[in-house]
Amino acid sequence: MASGANGSEPLLEDIEEFRPIGEIEDADRRRRKDLDRESARAVKGGATRGSYRKLALATIMLATVGVAFALLITAVELSKDDRQPVYDLNLKRGSPEYTLFLASAGKLLPPQIHEVVLEGELEPKGRIIIIGDVHGCIKEMKELLVEAEYVHGVDTVILVGDLGDKGPYPLEVIAEARRLGFYSVRGNHDDKALASYESFLAGKPVPSKQRWVKEMPSGAAEWLHKLPFTIRLPSYGLVVVHAGLVPDVPLTRQQLGDLYMMREVVNTTGGWRAEEAKCDPTGKLGPAWASVWEGPDHVFFGHDHERGLQRRAYATGLDTGCCYGDRLSAAILPSMRDLRAAQQSQSGSTLRPSLDPQDIKIISVPAHEKYYEDHDPCS
Repeated sequence: MASGANGSEPLLEDIEEFRPIGEIEDADRRRRKDLDRESARAVKGGATRGSYRKLALATIMLATVGVAFALLITAVELSKDDRQPVYDLNLKRGSPEYTLFLASAGKLLPPQIHEVVLEGELEPKGRIIIIGDVHGCIKEMKELLVEAEYVHGVDTVILVGDLGDKGPYPLEVIAEARRLGFYSVRGNHDDKALASYESFLAGKPVPSKQRWVKEMPSGAAEWLHKLPFTIRLPSYGLVVVHAGLVPDVPLTRQQLGDLYMMREVVNTTGGWRAEEAKCDPTGKLGPAWASVWEGPDHVFFGHDHERGLQRRAYATGLDTGCCYGDRLSAAILPSMRDLRAAQQSQSGSTLRPSLDPQDIKIISVPAHEKYYEDHDPCS
């Protein structure tokens, strides 16, 4: 089991330095003071910020040349390793996220790209709880588990990825997920964290948004590295992925970058093509991929907080922007025992149950505060 509970591992508190939840309130006060100081500096320096834009543009142009050279070197190195699986990474896409993925893929691909959780690995009486993008919001995650009446050792929890960045307590989120034996898929911010951690180990600079990885225990980094890109529960007929799936493309043929970056699809002569969030001339977001997904598996995903909670016949989007001051949401599915009993009472048969949207209960808790400044996707 690449990311689930083991049962034989000791508690994290016994093997690693772990900050107790009781210390979080003090850290919150210190963090708010830091934010106040940063805000004051931003106001003071606002008049001169525009003076650096031309310099920043020139720096970006020079960096682009360096990135292209780095991509070439990475591709050559990957081609030298016969043991490295070959995946369609769609190298023509020019976004920083795809560049980051290519740069990190040589070392950071998980042992299992697509994990399958069989019915025998689930507690028959336990429910499935799927939680949206946590982004370091540990207090809200704990409150959501209370709201869900989560029972450790009985219920199965699956996270849709993006455990860290933006929110204040990424290390605590990872530690809690490991301690309680949660499953999780890999999000784009999890991949960024891994790449930054590799840079840190190599003595290279770490982006400011991922400075927290400098304190990440090696065991947590190893757990993060093993997160698959998708988790499938055949008995429920569901798939969990961070961003989405391209319709009419088999799971094993999906491009890995799409799995944790896409939000939309474009209908072309060659079929559907995945895209990140774009804007049309009227300033509106394009069509969501979930609006054209027709199954057969029901897909649970995150990544798209601009659209908020999405409830489709065969897809449920759970990113409701907790780190932006909105809410943290989860989907609760009945236990397999209850699902089979309900299906049998309706049809009189014992065929494998299919997941109906009515079986999905959505719960949420409000964010304690706004941890990260939102941005206009059309800006």
